[in-house]
Amino acid sequence: MSIFARHAANSCAGTRQPYRIAIGVMSSPKHAQQRRAIRESWASSSPEVLACFIVGALIKRTPRAPWDERHATELAEPDGGPHGELTVLPDAALVKREQSEYGDLLMLDNSSEVHQGGTSGLKTLTWWVHATTQLQNVRWLGKCDDDTLLHVPLLLQRLPYEPPHDLNLFGTIKWGCYSEKRLKWEPSYSNRACGRTAFARSRAPGEPANLSLSYEGPFQLALGWFFAMPYNLAKLLANCRYAHWFHERALHAVSEPFLRKEDDPLNGFWIFKCLRERYGEQHKGVKPLFPLRPAEAHNIACVSQHGLYQRPNNASIVIHFLKAVSAMRYVSALLRWQQSGQSRNWRKCCSRMVWPTERQAYPLNVCEGLLNEAELKAEIAIDEAAARKSDEMRRSLRQKRRHASHRFKASNLLNR
Repeated sequence: MSIFARHAANSCAGTRQPYRIAIGVMSSPKHAQQRRAIRESWASSSPEVLACFIVGALIKRTPRAPWDERHATELAEPDGGPHGELTVLPDAALVKREQSEYGDLLMLDNSSEVHQGGTSGLKTLTWWVHATTQLQNVRWLGKCDDDTLLHVPLLLQRLPYEPPHDLNLFGTIKWGCYSEKRLKWEPSYSNRACGRTAFARSRAPGEPANLSLSYEGPFQLALGWFFAMPYNLAKLLANCRYAHWFHERALHAVSEPFLRKEDDPLNGFWIFKCLRERYGEQHKGVKPLFPLRPAEAHNIACVSQHGLYQRPNNASIVIHFLKAVSAMRYVSALLRWQQSGQSRNWRKCCSRMVWPTERQAYPLNVCEGLLNEAELKAEIAIDEAAARKSDEMRRSLRQKRRHASHRFKASNLLNR
């Protein structure tokens, strides 16, 4: 662990140490390897950045939506399927062991993972509350997902040292509307009335009529792969009655609507409502900084250089959808290599390390020249572990077949 990471281990629970930005990384309990990859890459790259992993203290067993074709299968389960109950986190012991080892992991009071849902909906507000009470010398507070890699040097170039205004919002900025009666959002524009999209006007089985009238806005929001706000705006959220009411209602819901995967717009909706709670219904909303462009914030791609999915480039600040440790390692190495001023197409290495289904298609030597010695050794270890698991599965399958054959022969003997 680097000196920066060791310092962070003593800071996430609470510190008066000044940081440019503290980022709550919303992480699933089972994603220990993702957290390790982040610790070894962007989280340890600057003393100005504090990264804290947020794992829910509980798990909310949220059922699939009534219109989901898998809902009937859930209902047929022996216990009738999930009903929104809150239960103890099954992986709590492992998470606490990781916390004692690294010190950068938080299981905050009143936070929860969402079964069949997103990673941050019932954790984000608890992060704002914790950060604004325990990290009071931080200029910016942010949120990202554990499948996001941040190119910290470029991030610090784009993010002002001091927030120009308490209502600034930094990230990939969109317009949207939100329905608290449906717990869903719709994309929108600054001059467009809410409730106009086909989805907003639709009616799922069991829903009341005219829910399109319940959408509020439009308001500006930042996509959840990464965004940041000044400390004072996060403090307004942390002290907002509406946000706490919303969180408590969603946390303890035992019937529809349930909060599922509407993580991205939720924080923007809370800001919209909380500013009006504080300053009145005519408040104009946040004041976004110049938003991140598609070339600066995007999902990972191995070929495309345009749109939502792009190859990492010299302008990349936020690279999202890195669902494997190898993917995080690949992007870290690629950005390091590009900073040296060299240019080369690493498509085969990208395919091998980013997309698990492609790993067997390309040998590790397609990554030689990009990965350093330690990274190559780590990839060899992954391949060896996968080979051992495959061998164990084959042995287990052979044993099952032998046992089945013996039972068949014994049955034939008995029937003669």
